[in-house]
Order: sequence, then C-alpha cells, then structure tokens
Amino acid sequence: MDLPEHLHHLVSELGDSLVKALSEDDHCRDLAFQIQAKGYGLMLILEASPIGMGPRILTNVEDADASLPFSEDDLRLMKSFKIRMD
Repeated sequence: MDLPEHLHHLVSELGDSLVKALSEDDHCRDLAFQIQAKGYGLMLILEASPIGMGPRILTNVEDADASLPFSEDDLRLMKSFKIRMD
C-alpha cells in the first residue's frame, strides 16, 4: 500500500526519532551490541495502515505460523508490541 507523501514523511521522521531514542538509551544500546556480537543485524520497520485494516493482535503463540523461524520468546515479544504474523 502506498502512503501519501505527507504520511510517508511523518512515518520516516518517527522512525528516525525512535532509532535516535533507542541509540541514546544505555540498556538498548547494550542489547543491540550483544545481538550484533552474535553475528546478527538489526532493522527497525514501521508500518502505517488505515484504521480498521491495522495489525491483528496475536491472542496466543499458536496463532503464529509454525513454519516461521521464531522462538516462543520471539513471538511473545512481538505480541507485546502488537506485531501481527500473517
């Protein structure tokens, strides 16, 4: 779905602000370094969707597609951020 230019700008600005806030938090920065030390990269993705078409909230871990490479801890974390799996 293509976002209107003004909304795209706002989402981009929010992403930049979140990355800055996370990088300035000592605990977040330490966690990111630990993850990167294990050989993994990190990426922050934001999605804007019209109300009524927003993300589906997982009601339990079994709602997630079992073929996806996520641990139960990953799924719980995603659920806490209301990230949908579809």
